[in-house]
Order: sequence, then structure tokens, then C-alpha cells
Amino acid sequence: MQKNRMTVIRDYIVRNSKFVFPVIVIAVVAVTVSVALNAGNAKAEPAEFSDPVESSGSGEPGLPLEDTASAEEGVAQLRALNGDVPLTVNEDEKIQEIVIAYYNAKVNGDSETLRGLYDEVSERDMLDYLETAKYLSYIPALEIYTKPGLGEGDTIVYVYYRLCFVNHESEEVPGWQTFYVCTGEDGALYFKSGENITEEEAEYITSVSGQDDVIEVNNRVSVEYNDLMEVHPEMLNYMAELKSQIKMAVGVALAKQNADASQGSEGEQGEPEGGEENPAGESASEPQAPVPAGPQYATSNTTVNVRCSDSEQADKLGKVSGGTRLEVQEVLINGWTKVVFEGKDGYIKSEFLTMEENTEGLEVIGTVTATANINVRTAATQDSASLGVLAGGSSLELFADEGEWCKVRYEGRIGYVKSEYVTKQ
Repeated sequence: MQKNRMTVIRDYIVRNSKFVFPVIVIAVVAVTVSVALNAGNAKAEPAEFSDPVESSGSGEPGLPLEDTASAEEGVAQLRALNGDVPLTVNEDEKIQEIVIAYYNAKVNGDSETLRGLYDEVSERDMLDYLETAKYLSYIPALEIYTKPGLGEGDTIVYVYYRLCFVNHESEEVPGWQTFYVCTGEDGALYFKSGENITEEEAEYITSVSGQDDVIEVNNRVSVEYNDLMEVHPEMLNYMAELKSQIKMAVGVALAKQNADASQGSEGEQGEPEGGEENPAGESASEPQAPVPAGPQYATSNTTVNVRCSDSEQADKLGKVSGGTRLEVQEVLINGWTKVVFEGKDGYIKSEFLTMEENTEGLEVIGTVTATANINVRTAATQDSASLGVLAGGSSLELFADEGEWCKVRYEGRIGYVKSEYVTKQ
């Protein structure tokens, strides 16, 4: 029976995924490691591209509690009940299938499959999945561990994985991820999204993830990650830059979606009512004011707060990291810039932003090709923010050779790369 189950999983992997599992791993089952919800004792964060704790759940807690018991007492009872249940190598075929399907869809950027695995996926998370998929090559290892969940049919799933990135296939980067898997009314499993996890479930996951056997496996993954970064320090910088680039791309996509929705709404509101005449003979859909001149985008020079108005005393909407690209709505004379932040109006001190040059009208004089993975920066200085990473062997259009730096077109905007790390044509 066990042999047949493993054969099914092996055939599924071979047919549908970019995973490369050693035969021994398939025979032993997919194992998973993970620390979760703020329980980490790791020195570093191997899971640069792991998602926030994920779950899938439903139903009332499987342990009947007295009506007078508080939610905390109920969680405590369940914690005590499951406290002696060891972290186990998962052998459940359904758990294996949903985890494999998730990572396969994540590598391939399969949005339809990802949506089907969750009870709910936010637009931001989906954009993050799709952007990350552009840089993932394959997953050479995937291991799964489990602990009982809070409710009946719920399972806490810990996944240890190793990722290989495009143009970095020789370095297998380890990480871990936590999921909360629930059973639907039809018996199918699904992941419960972080937004839908209750306080009781979050407290329970945190408690279970802090148990000795989970932390022990987590520590092993952390040691493995730290060892890799000591041998290949360039990967630490590469992953940090890549994470920043993905975050920036997601922010731009959200801003564009919001702008498109706004324009559509304004178009509907601007239609004339009841066949009113337009004495000037102009189209009612034409804008009332000219499009403002000047840069339309800016890049943050460092991590900086975004506020709800142009004052340091105004409430914070959030913050952006260095290298984040923002749509500029207006540059104010009081030293603030009005930007689009997560689909809303936000304000940032102008001194922390670098306005982008317009590429229109610039003459392309050639191309540059990276001889290694290099940063593309907002200005011709080593200290300027990074727009992203240009992979070795990739090329960009060249606008100007400025000696130590080359002025190039990067994702539709002006960027700068060090001349010593490129060849020019």
C-alpha cells in the first residue's frame, strides 16, 4: 500500500513539476521543516521568498469545551492535548499533493492553480507569486512535516525546501514555510490564508511552532542557510536585491491597476447626460487639464515613511524601502512629493526621492551585456538605490558611456551600471 502511494506521488511529480527529487527522498516521502509565526530562533532568514504563515482551515475546534471556558483556555487545553504529539514526517497523500501542487504552481507562475489551493488570495500576494516565478528555476528538494491543527481536520504543515534561481542553478538555497491546512465540507484540503486565521489559531500555531522538535529542525535549516551564505556571500546580496526588485514590481503593478480603475471610473462619470450639446464642439471625454510635465516616477533613496499628508506630524500609511519605484502625482513647493502608495495618496519628503529621467527622445548608441550579476542603480554612484539585478549574460540598451558608469534603459527607465562589469557593443 505504501509502495503504491509513493508510486502515485512519484508519477505526479515527473508529469507536472520542475522538482528534482532524489529517489531516496521520494521513497522516504516528502519531509518538511519550518518554524512559524514569530517563533524563530534562527540567526538569519533563509526564507527570503517564503510567504507569510499560510493556513487553510475551517470548522469548530475538535475538542469540546465548556461554555464558561474562554478562548484562551480552549487553546491551552488543545495545546496540552497535542503537546506530546511529535513532529512527524508526513505520509498523507492528500497533504503531499497539495504541497507539491503549491510549489509547482509557484515555480511556474500558475495563478489559476494557486487561487484554487487557497480559501482566499489577495491581489498583492498573487502579483508577488507571479513576479517571483520569473526568477525561480526549479526546486531540487522538498520535505514535509506535520503537527495536529486546532480544529478537527486541520493540520499545521511545515515545509523545508531548497530553491534554485535562474542563472544560479548551482546554489541550492534552503528555506522553510508554515501552512495551516484545513479540510472542506467536500473532504478536499485547502490552505487558509493569513488574513483569515483567527486569533486562537494564530496563538495555537505560534505555540506549537515553538515546541522543541520544531525548533530543532528549524535550527538545522538555519545552519544550512548560514553555511551556504558563508561559502557564497554573493547570494546574500543577490537575494536581497531580488526581494527588493520583486517588491518594487508588485507596487508598480498595483499602482497601475488602481490608476486604470480610476481612469475607467472617471470616463463613466464624464459622459454627458440627456444628450446635452457641447458648444465648443469638444469631446466630453477629453481631460479638463493638460497632463503635467516632468517625471512621472521617482525612486526612494532609502527606507522612508509614507504619510497621509505633507507633514511630519501626519499619520503614517506605511514605509517603502530603498529602490522602490513610485508613481509621482505632484511635487510640492514645501519639500514634499505626493505619490501613489498601495493604491492611495501618500506623501514622502522630496529629499528622499530621486526623480526618474524620461527615456523618450534619448538616442540608443549600443548595448551592454553583464559579465556577472550586477546592480542597476538610480544614479551613477555606488551609494544610490538599486533598481534591480541584471543577470550575467543579459543585455540592456546603452544611452551613454560616462566612463566608470554606463547609462542604460532598465525596465523602461534610466539606470546606471558599472562599466567594469559589462561589455559594450
